[in-house]
Amino acid sequence: MTRSAATDAGTGPGTALRLPLLAVVAAVLAHLVLQVAAWSIAGGVFDYPLDDPYIHLAIAEQIAGGGYGVNDGEIAAAASSPVYPLLLTPFSESPLQRYLPLFWNVVGLMAAAALWGRILWQAGYRGVFGIALAVAGPVALNMAGLAFTGMEHMLHTAASLAIILGLLILADRNRITPFLIAGILFAPLLRFEGLALAVAAAFAVLLAGRVRAGLGLGLIAVLPVAGFCALLWSMGLDPLPSSVRFKMTAGEVVGGGPLAYFRFKLHTALTSPPGQILLLSMLLAFVLALWPGVRTSRRRLILPVVILAGMGHVLLGKFGWLDRYEIYILATLAAGLLAAAASAQGRLAGAVAAVPIALAAIYYLPTAVREYPYAPRAIHVQQGQMARFAKDVLNEPVAVNDIGYVAWQNPNYVLDLWGLANAEIMRILEARENRPGWAGAQAEQAGVHFAMLYSGVWFSDEEMGEGWRRVGVLTTDVHAFYLGNTEVVFWLNEAAVPDPDAYLAKLRDWAGGLPDGARFSFANAPEEEPAA
Repeated sequence: MTRSAATDAGTGPGTALRLPLLAVVAAVLAHLVLQVAAWSIAGGVFDYPLDDPYIHLAIAEQIAGGGYGVNDGEIAAAASSPVYPLLLTPFSESPLQRYLPLFWNVVGLMAAAALWGRILWQAGYRGVFGIALAVAGPVALNMAGLAFTGMEHMLHTAASLAIILGLLILADRNRITPFLIAGILFAPLLRFEGLALAVAAAFAVLLAGRVRAGLGLGLIAVLPVAGFCALLWSMGLDPLPSSVRFKMTAGEVVGGGPLAYFRFKLHTALTSPPGQILLLSMLLAFVLALWPGVRTSRRRLILPVVILAGMGHVLLGKFGWLDRYEIYILATLAAGLLAAAASAQGRLAGAVAAVPIALAAIYYLPTAVREYPYAPRAIHVQQGQMARFAKDVLNEPVAVNDIGYVAWQNPNYVLDLWGLANAEIMRILEARENRPGWAGAQAEQAGVHFAMLYSGVWFSDEEMGEGWRRVGVLTTDVHAFYLGNTEVVFWLNEAAVPDPDAYLAKLRDWAGGLPDGARFSFANAPEEEPAA
């Protein structure tokens, strides 16, 4: 439907609210279905599907107490989002803090869905097609699943859509709105990936003839992030957070330099379904830019912005792991395509612009139904039980490689042997100085005598070194789509403790309270029956 035809269909206040309201209702209902299914599968227990929200909660605790990291007195940049931990600081000493990620994700989901509907209305979509896009968009683009993660990605998606709405209004009315300003400010502060979209949008404003506004918006995009990096530097840390560095170096490509890294990222995009949808969306943006009606419309400025942002994600972003990394850019491209297509001659352009939404539904919805509801139970029976042992039973410093749940509201020191919350261990891993016995030596240096670490290639006898003994294995017997491993080895440095049997007694008491789906098997003790 063209803009002029849509305008004839009515522009009253009720009409303007209809599509945003429908989008919000569809998104919230889909999210509620996921939460109820997960709560039921977990036996009436609420939890997040990843350990990561607890990392941010632990950092928020330290911020509230005047620190930055996950341990008192140990500075570390374990969160990839500059601003998200700040939103989690209220109730830092209360169990209520646990629900703040849920709260902010529901807020972000409603905001993103409302912005999606508002973009459709501003673009000119009305009638059955407009209603179908309003309802299907948030569901097909997995916004409900994104909010389910409890991470900052949902708020980032809302900020990204605010940029598209701001650019659309600029194209139609030559106005700089609060949507554009807020989106450009908060997209990079919520996720570093937001810089590509924010800077591209500021440049588009400049090219649209609003030179001072474009320059000002560019500064709004860059300066807060630069300030955050400078703050990390002033605290003796690398300017980039540990998780960002890890995903750009050791977590992706071993050696080869920047060229090998970019080849790897392009290969990932070409061989993964989300990457293929993203690349196709970028190609469709190129096609629409040449479409009759679009190439002469001011709305064409949106297309190079979303293309550049898409290229930025292909080269620097990630895909997968509960499908949380790429939703913002897919939603941004889908919104940009629909906004531009509404100016095209004929109805075919709108159908072409809707193709990424259909492909996203085909890929994401079966995954959401098949995997998402089971993930919180897996976290509860593994990370939750590790946290219960560390805080309620062991009550002393401990080493782990998934630090969030164990560190959150834990008064004792927690050593992160994966390095996200420990700058020295991150340096060891980045420099590949993890020689035999390195993990055990780091634990001893930190005064840690007990460790809970993923088995197999993650941590072995060689990494732990002499003096450390496997005392048992926690096994997760549930659907574990998003756990690093279904087995966690419990280690004890027998040479450093006066009474090793006391630790075994604590383990027996704790293992007796394990929920269904988790069992603990003692090592080197045939007479012991596995606890379940």
